[in-house]
Amino acid sequence: MLSLRDCLDHSNLSELEVGVLADYTGLSPMLAATLAGAMLQSEGGADLMLRLLQDAEKQAAQRLNMDERARTRAAVERFRAVHKPDLH
Repeated sequence: MLSLRDCLDHSNLSELEVGVLADYTGLSPMLAATLAGAMLQSEGGADLMLRLLQDAEKQAAQRLNMDERARTRAAVERFRAVHKPDLH
C-alpha cells in the first residue's frame, strides 16, 4: 500500500500543494495527492493543477483570510517553480 509520502515523492508535489488541493476540493490528502499525481501525468494537467491552486488563493482573498491566502500563494509559487506549467 502506498503512503502519502510515496505519492508526494512520485509526483514531486509538496504536502503544502496537496493540502491546499485537499482543502479546496474537500478530498482527503491521500485522494488529493492521487488526483494531483494523475493530473501531472496527463496533457494539460499541470495547467489545471495551477488553475485550481490559483482559484483556492482567490477564494481565500475574497474571504479576507490572509493566513490561508499566504498558504495558497506559497503553494502556487512552489508549484510554478517546480512544475513550470505553460499557464501564466
